[in-house]
Amino acid sequence: MAVPLPSTPGALTLRQIEVFHAVMLTGSLSEAGRMLSVTQPAVSRVLASAESRLRYRLFERVKGRLQPTPEARRLYAEAEEIFGRVNRFNALAGALGMGSAGSVSLVSSPSFSEWLVPHAIQKFRESHPDTPIRYRPLAFDALLPHLLLGQADFGLASMPPPVNANIVSEKIGRGWLGCAVPRGHALAIRPRVRAEELVGHLLIGYGADTPFGRLASRLLSSGPVQVQPQIEVRSTPEALALVRQGVGVALVESFGYHPSFGKDVILLPTDPPLDHSIHLLHSANSPLSSTARRFANVLKALISLAQKRTSH
Repeated sequence: MAVPLPSTPGALTLRQIEVFHAVMLTGSLSEAGRMLSVTQPAVSRVLASAESRLRYRLFERVKGRLQPTPEARRLYAEAEEIFGRVNRFNALAGALGMGSAGSVSLVSSPSFSEWLVPHAIQKFRESHPDTPIRYRPLAFDALLPHLLLGQADFGLASMPPPVNANIVSEKIGRGWLGCAVPRGHALAIRPRVRAEELVGHLLIGYGADTPFGRLASRLLSSGPVQVQPQIEVRSTPEALALVRQGVGVALVESFGYHPSFGKDVILLPTDPPLDHSIHLLHSANSPLSSTARRFANVLKALISLAQKRTSH
């Protein structure tokens, strides 16, 4: 005797929709059970509960076979769309886990824009050629707002953020300021450059209120006479461009100098050394995605390798 259906319809659960979809695909309770890795009675129970909620039959038995009702055929089109989206969701979720989907947006201090970040982008795209990347070099005072406003996944900076800046900071390496001199310059033969040896040479430096300006002051105020830059710039790329032009000598960040520059410019350590830490930054409200972490790992590996090569 058939069980009477309730008078009030109810919404189906995702499990009931999944069982209905499987029965429509396979045409039998037993095949649907194999597809879902459950028993035939379990499929039958879920299907019966779905029909009870809907107040109408989804299948009729005709000569021992399940025959979809007109209502079931109309619902099947909707179920196909649902499970098409589920499949796309799972494909995207898997791709994100493999770092083959999504995108990467990063910012950095200009000192890292000369070769470190471009090299990292090149290495990353060798294994993730379809991942879009957006990169902007920014001054430190513009870099932090970019991260806090969610306009970049992470940033690379040559100094830690202020305390309580709502920024997560990870120290991922060390860099140093060196003295860049044109090849053939009088200082080029020196193993290290001291403050007094800069006297008489045009010095390119940074504002006293900038991170590199404060770091450079350790050297410039260490000699018998305090040395002052005659030309002030904001970043290493600008300083190196002036040195290449033969304008003067400059204090530049070690990660802004690549050995290939050696045909024009030599980078000399200073005495005392001007070391600084390198920080990976991101908003405390935005954990790094798996794709961003993979890019960050490429950066870390390049920094580690460069540190060994340029150790002073």
